[in-house]
Amino acid sequence: MTKSAYFSVDTRLTALLGETYRSTEAALKELVDNAWDAGADNVWITLPAPMSNEPIVIRDDGSGMTPLDVAKEYLTIARDRRSKKGQRSPKYKRRIKGRKGIGKFAGLAAAQKMLISTCAAGVRSTVSIDKQVLPEANKDLETDPTPGRRSAGKRK
Repeated sequence: MTKSAYFSVDTRLTALLGETYRSTEAALKELVDNAWDAGADNVWITLPAPMSNEPIVIRDDGSGMTPLDVAKEYLTIARDRRSKKGQRSPKYKRRIKGRKGIGKFAGLAAAQKMLISTCAAGVRSTVSIDKQVLPEANKDLETDPTPGRRSAGKRK
């Protein structure tokens, strides 16, 4: 009897993808590229004081994501945005920079924890990812919601 074979995705993959960035600067550039692809006019980067535990904060005024966008697009690893939404951004018709669908992990190259907060259609969505918790989860990324926490609520 022949059975189908299926891949599972170990949570360690997220750490490995974050390690693909050679430096914190390269990771920050990737996050700015994500803002470009989202049609942002402005990107604000706040760097921590030296030797402090303050966060790196990157904000932009791009289009944002609905809870459905977060679930179906952002949380899909290696998603080729261009194949579904085209080669250019809707607002400015900019050439999309994202190519591999892994830039979302750039924050993990520069920090232990990553918090993504986005707002679209009057609803704020938040995803929290802790680099230390991911490998400890030792589960399949597709079936275990524990490594990344997601929430949505009215815009405040």
